[in-house]
Amino acid sequence: MSVAVGRSRKDVPLGIAFLRRVLPAPGCCSRNTAYKGLTLFLTFFCYMTYHMSRKAISVVKSTWYPGRNETAGCESHPLNSSLCEAWMPFDSETKLGDLDFVFLLGYAFAMFVSGQIGDRVNLRYFLCCGMLLSGLFTGLLGFAYFFKIHSFAFFIIIQLLGGIVQSTGWPSVVAVMANWFGVGNRGFILGLWNSHTSFGNIFGAIIPGIWVHRNWAWSFIVPGIIIATMGIIILLFLV
Repeated sequence: MSVAVGRSRKDVPLGIAFLRRVLPAPGCCSRNTAYKGLTLFLTFFCYMTYHMSRKAISVVKSTWYPGRNETAGCESHPLNSSLCEAWMPFDSETKLGDLDFVFLLGYAFAMFVSGQIGDRVNLRYFLCCGMLLSGLFTGLLGFAYFFKIHSFAFFIIIQLLGGIVQSTGWPSVVAVMANWFGVGNRGFILGLWNSHTSFGNIFGAIIPGIWVHRNWAWSFIVPGIIIATMGIIILLFLV
């Protein structure tokens, strides 16, 4: 049995209020069923963009530190010396590993806090803030290219903060889904829904890969814009 959510006029998202005005009530199903479908759709794409944005750095690492096995690419791209040279300060794989470490450290410690906060605040606002901040910190990695930032501390701090704000995603979308889908069919629905991680990783490889050997700044900025845009959609339409 699903949990019907009763809302006052003030609690209705602006996008839903607009749709209620311009569209007739669904004739094929109840409003509650329509909201369940919308929730499934929104939370799927919401967490897909979380995964997509965090995947970007894995794609760009090969450009930051090409390594000895990648120098053959210089011959086929003679005009792009960035394929041959490391982006300082990444002169070793150890420093790339440090970025993963601080991201996961922030993510792991903040996950517990995010779960506690999510239980006490409006999940729509919480998710929106988390996605906007995730977009910001993802995009800031890209601005290192434009502003020629070579400070290792900059990348460490951005990754740490990025891990913290990324922790807002999982406990929030799980809580939203649990509110709408009952125990009877939750396993089947969540099994399908959980494929968002795979799709997020797929698009997280494809989208940053478009620019990684031309201008890797956009490999971060575009995913950052996508997750931030999805955060606005969540704010407007998540019931």
